[in-house]
Amino acid sequence: MSGPVYFGRIMVKWCDECGVPVLGKRCDICNNVPREMKITPPGETRISFEGDLKRFDKILDVYLKTHFSDLVRNYFVLLNRIPHDDRAEEVILHGETIFTVFYMDGKNHVSLRPKFYTLFREHIKGKWVIADRGACGPIREGKNLMWPGVKECSDDIEENDDVFVLDENGECIATGIFKKSETGHGVAVKIKHINDGREIKKVEADLDRAINANLNYLKNIEEKAVREIKKLDGKNVLVSFSGGKDSLVSLYLTILSGIRFRAFFLNTGLEFPETVDYVRKISIKYGIDMDIIDSGNSFFNALEHFGPPGRDYRWCCKVCKLGPTTRYLIDKGEVYVIIGQRKYESFTRYRNSNYWENEWVPNQKAFSPIQEWDSLSVWLYILFKKLEYNTWYERGMWRIGCYLCPSQDMGDFEIVREYNEKFSEWENYLYKYFRKYDNSEMMVSHGLWRWNKLPDHLKKKYGVGDIERESLKTEVEFHEGKVLIKINKMPDEKRLKNMLRILPEELYKKKENHIEADGSVYDKVLQIIYQAEECVGCGICTGRCRYNAIELRDNRAWIVEDLCMGCSACLGPCPAFVFGGDHEQV
Repeated sequence: MSGPVYFGRIMVKWCDECGVPVLGKRCDICNNVPREMKITPPGETRISFEGDLKRFDKILDVYLKTHFSDLVRNYFVLLNRIPHDDRAEEVILHGETIFTVFYMDGKNHVSLRPKFYTLFREHIKGKWVIADRGACGPIREGKNLMWPGVKECSDDIEENDDVFVLDENGECIATGIFKKSETGHGVAVKIKHINDGREIKKVEADLDRAINANLNYLKNIEEKAVREIKKLDGKNVLVSFSGGKDSLVSLYLTILSGIRFRAFFLNTGLEFPETVDYVRKISIKYGIDMDIIDSGNSFFNALEHFGPPGRDYRWCCKVCKLGPTTRYLIDKGEVYVIIGQRKYESFTRYRNSNYWENEWVPNQKAFSPIQEWDSLSVWLYILFKKLEYNTWYERGMWRIGCYLCPSQDMGDFEIVREYNEKFSEWENYLYKYFRKYDNSEMMVSHGLWRWNKLPDHLKKKYGVGDIERESLKTEVEFHEGKVLIKINKMPDEKRLKNMLRILPEELYKKKENHIEADGSVYDKVLQIIYQAEECVGCGICTGRCRYNAIELRDNRAWIVEDLCMGCSACLGPCPAFVFGGDHEQV
């Protein structure tokens, strides 16, 4: 399991008087100072939806006589996404974490807290172990429950079940993992959580109360964001709308600012149908000029070249997003693109300020008006303003993007599989792909395909290695001002000659299986080799050319020789070079 991740202070606290989370310094209903909660950083919390409660009903069926959703219907349930190998979230009720759900090895698991038993005692139907009086003291000090200290067990317990450890009075003193014993000795329950004895104040609450408790905070962050957006007035402003919650808020804040802008939606060809419909609906509802950028079949055209994308191998974003975006922006000059991005989402986004530039997309300055917001701020603002959001959130998704995105967890894919038939087609492709490479089907069933280079702990856990992808390979040798670039397979001669047109002919010489280049341009020659062989027509390079000297022919970049000025500005970051093969220096 991954450790805690800090992207800033945990913003959310709890008002015991009103039974709701509070993001400001005081609760706006009772004016009390909210209580700090013990939750795992980064503290990326959100409200629970019907899809979440439905999932918890299934998971908790072995513990409860009644549906969990029925027991919490009149209370505010908060979820906190936590670091883990796969999807995991703490479930918070009355400001206390009562259990954690995590997805592992193809199914959901639960880790219970003692306060779960305290809250639902009359509804518990099993999975308990009674410790004798002599064992309770050591358990409260953090010791495991040993088999000689077990007085009684419910008959429904299996090895590695999460169980409640009770004292002889029926009070839950701890929870932990049950361990069988053939001899009656050794550990019976590996203790994980000890009851702190603190009383829980149960207060009925709903979303309206949560909004009212945070009203001043929500108005303040709105005012600050709108003020920042207004600074872009008079500039060429675009709003990138993805159909997700963060871009929805950024779009709405831009509307409130009153500045002139145009919006665009990038259809990667891998979007949920509901997302595409939702984008059109929002465009009509707010009367927005919405440009639709269609990537068409670019992902599947590039799939043969690159193989399945990965978290560490995200060629798909460059081909399906940045390439089409670059082509869209090519004739718009310098633009400011408002994007729904937040620092609590990842290390990369945490390191960004609210303004940044993307080296892949020229002439674009990106700005996020919600960079400092956490997820709960976004959700309470959406509910405060009664904004219509994407239906996939109701189904239990934390984020919405491409249906096969490798950045998603396998627990998320369980939800996708239930509602989207295309995901099964993707899994069928993956099974065929890894059979071809004679690799374990576990690469698919356990989601190991989501990395190009598997983390060492996953290789060890599942006994699999990295896939050796068929690709162009080059070897670079340095010889006194000259560089020899050896190639395992020479690109198509016509394409290579066309791409080399970017450079003066006296700076390179093409041989049978290598190219000799002047040391001052060898890195450019190297990239040209990869572009000639591995180009998938993303079009990123077309946006860098001031002379319109690059066009797409048969979905591949082609230099228009009469227009090319040889400036080589087109040789910026390129998926064909970054992801297309192996570069080795000698």
